[in-house]
Amino acid sequence: MLLRRITHHIKNQNWFAIFIDFIIVVAGVFIGIQVANWNEQRILFQKETQLLNELKKEIQSSITLTESKIQAYQQATDAGKRVLAFLDMQKNCEENCWNLIVDFMHASQWQDIHINSSTYHNMRDNGFPTNRGIIDAVEAYLAQNSNNAVPFNILPIYRSLVRQIINIKTQEFYWKYCWSLKDGIEKYNLNCPKGISDEESKSLVTEIIENPGIKPNLTEWTGAIVSLPATLGEQNVAARKAIDLIDEELRHR
Repeated sequence: MLLRRITHHIKNQNWFAIFIDFIIVVAGVFIGIQVANWNEQRILFQKETQLLNELKKEIQSSITLTESKIQAYQQATDAGKRVLAFLDMQKNCEENCWNLIVDFMHASQWQDIHINSSTYHNMRDNGFPTNRGIIDAVEAYLAQNSNNAVPFNILPIYRSLVRQIINIKTQEFYWKYCWSLKDGIEKYNLNCPKGISDEESKSLVTEIIENPGIKPNLTEWTGAIVSLPATLGEQNVAARKAIDLIDEELRHR
């Protein structure tokens, strides 16, 4: 219709009408491009909003999991300290032999403290978040986690050493009654029942402490994890700062 009208105006050399038609065409193309751009921006805005909510959930899950690991590593540290105190006293375990074996096992516990950041990296691959403050906060949080986690990529020597000495019967009981795993969270029971007789416990403790590698390697491991609960706590503080910035961004959407 418009093309036929333009052709008619050209034949009649109606230059003013041709100019008007040209303006109409240009305006139509411009409006069409603007509408397309607006739709694209709206889709990207909605996508980023969805991903920001997913990122918030990812960080919240990491905080919850890290809290459980703070507690676990605190228990491992406390157990290591109790065992080292016993070794320094150079006394018989008497009636406390079973509890000491449990401490030997608790002190050998190791957990991976790397956090999941797949949602964040997916966002970065897609050019999100657009808020630089959120990027800086999450990057700081991830850097802190990396600094905390990398030194513990290798399992401690003490863990392997003590578990080579403790017999299968005792370990089987320990895993059943003194340790649990639920919803990805490990828990250590400090009040689990006795798994072997007092005589067996005393004999096993003697075998453990007579190994010359136990004390130096336990000292090294306990020294490595003693500050971990505090640094993981600081890591969660950084995580909550990132969440606060995400919440602020979502409130303005």
